[in-house]
Amino acid sequence: MIDVAGKIIVITGSLRPMTRQEVTVFLENQGAVVQGYVSSQTEILLAGHKQLNLFEPDKRSKKYEAVLARIAEGQEITILSEDVFFNMVKNLKCDR
Repeated sequence: MIDVAGKIIVITGSLRPMTRQEVTVFLENQGAVVQGYVSSQTEILLAGHKQLNLFEPDKRSKKYEAVLARIAEGQEITILSEDVFFNMVKNLKCDR
């Protein structure tokens, strides 16, 4: 399981079945800082479903592209998939 305490996290895409607000509250309750933009402090990108675009189905969000550019420049950022995130949520709820 990934420890998010003290980490700067950015969310992109939708994270069904949770709302963005529920995800933010969950992460903040785990000690994370959730930001709405990618910066030099970003440590984790939580990547949900791709935005639906019928004309460009493989297009990534601007946040995702910004993270890839920063990684290429040498910044260490973990890209956390939706599946890994929801497994983390389930495991934490089962432990309580």
